[in-house]
Amino acid sequence: MASELASGTIVLTGASVSNGAGAAFRINPTGGAEALLSSAGTFATPIGIGLEADGKIVIADADAFGGKGGVIRVDPKTKKQTTVASAGLFANPFDLVVEATGSILVVDPHASAGLGGVIRVDSKTGEQVMLSSGEETGAGALREVGIALEANGRILVIEQSLTGGTMGGGRVTRIHQKTGVRKVVSSGGSFASATGIAVEPDGGIVVADANAFGGSGGVIRVHPKTGKQTTVSSGGSFISPLGIAVTADGSILVADTDAFAGKGGVIRVDPKTGAQTKVAAGKKFGGHRRLAVVPAN
Repeated sequence: MASELASGTIVLTGASVSNGAGAAFRINPTGGAEALLSSAGTFATPIGIGLEADGKIVIADADAFGGKGGVIRVDPKTKKQTTVASAGLFANPFDLVVEATGSILVVDPHASAGLGGVIRVDSKTGEQVMLSSGEETGAGALREVGIALEANGRILVIEQSLTGGTMGGGRVTRIHQKTGVRKVVSSGGSFASATGIAVEPDGGIVVADANAFGGSGGVIRVHPKTGKQTTVSSGGSFISPLGIAVTADGSILVADTDAFAGKGGVIRVDPKTGAQTKVAAGKKFGGHRRLAVVPAN
């Protein structure tokens, strides 16, 4: 990847502490220094964030473009925002991931007349195609709020219960990248408000849950075949963990919107011991929502 950003740089969505404007910013993973990538402009509520092959950043904004939301591209060199896609099938785009083909997969919990779904966006033309719509179940309404990709291109989404029911805090579902067919991987258990999802180098699935473990939230590992849940880390610095990413060496990074005296921050979690260390606490930017890590160039 040819990028203006160094390998290992953390890119995040959040808001300016000074004026509350939506922002995308970066954090040095070793020193924790924050720097602005882009703010205000088209942004309304930037949430999901991903990286394209050329190093540009794409962001899912739930409320941009008159409230219908869309995908916005940010050039980290110029800080310029451009529109990738807006309106169309979108209702409140919440998270996204970039496929190996360059297409952008967007989860929108209110698309498809409220059923939610995964929308594939052509990164050049902005054309939108509904890959897989959500569904009503006897367990209540389950809507997609997080997305990740497995090594084989299969799609993983976090579905959260929006209307109660027996599903508790949601489930992990696998979606075929061509057919859109869904299969539940793991549900209930430790999930309370599952929000973010990422894949470890060995294929393990890690989930950020904002309210698990008595309300303080934490990180839950899901076995990709059996769906078995195990606790990676809980309590500690966590208040409302929302976003999650895995670095090249397997470390887990968590964006917590309310950690560190309410300003938000990034917490590094040891994948084996669950030990937490502070990477950065909100100074110029707060409400840390979602994050991604620049891979090796």
